[in-house]
Amino acid sequence: MATYMPPARHIDLVLLRAFVAVAQAGSISGAARQLNLTQGAVSQQVKRLERFVDCALLQRDQRGAQLTDRGMAFLPKARQLLGLNDSLCASFSGSASTETVRVGVPYDMAGVHFAPVLKAFSQHHPDVEISVVSGSSVDLMNDFAKGRVDLTLRQCPEDESAGERLALEPLVWLANADEVFAQRPLPLCFVTPTCTFRRTAFSRLSEADINWRVVFENASVDTTLATVQSGLALTPWLRSLVPDGFRILGEEHGLPLLPRFAIELHIAPTAGEGALAMAEVVQQHYIKRLIAQRGGWVLPVC
Repeated sequence: MATYMPPARHIDLVLLRAFVAVAQAGSISGAARQLNLTQGAVSQQVKRLERFVDCALLQRDQRGAQLTDRGMAFLPKARQLLGLNDSLCASFSGSASTETVRVGVPYDMAGVHFAPVLKAFSQHHPDVEISVVSGSSVDLMNDFAKGRVDLTLRQCPEDESAGERLALEPLVWLANADEVFAQRPLPLCFVTPTCTFRRTAFSRLSEADINWRVVFENASVDTTLATVQSGLALTPWLRSLVPDGFRILGEEHGLPLLPRFAIELHIAPTAGEGALAMAEVVQQHYIKRLIAQRGGWVLPVC
């Protein structure tokens, strides 16, 4: 008696690639630019994929395209299948397979501070491409949860630390002009409205009964520092990242003491070899910093 075998189903990798591109870009338009297609074509490909898997993978709204719970669970598998396909094709063609690792780095750490990590990694892993995604720690953790980055650095108050702690550093008031700290309301500026330092700064100022006003938010570290340097405002900043030429203010200036912040590393469970190698380079970088600055303000990681 013959055994009934259901017909085989074959998923279209073109549809998978469109879905992954939308997940990474956060919008249909961004994926269309990445794939060199029209927005309509990308949208139709995603809809065909949703019909194939019989569930909604994306939720479309004015903010763009957000992954549904099913979409978040599906994304790592889609990436894995595409990676296997690309690797297999590369082995037959004789061309080297290039892995891309997406690293989330907070705005204020993405420049000179992170450059040694990128240099060290590229020297030992020249075949791996690195895509640095900059944002606030809040936004980067959202990207991490949605599978848009393979690993990310995060800044958070010490008592909220939940990831692998790399360092523990003081948060300080950064200023330039002598008179700015005496102004009321106290003028403040932040890199982004989602800056992870905002809530802490507001809380400590409220406890000290100091009124404040936010004069600038711009998504640019350089512009934020220029605002501080011009004497228009002050801002909270990690002590290790304070540039030359800026003043650090404290309790002697009538400002409340700010708490320590942790720098954490979060690694996706589905991280590939390249991402794990990058994580190791990041870890070693902070170990070397800790050793080099022993006896200074950097505290032991615990």
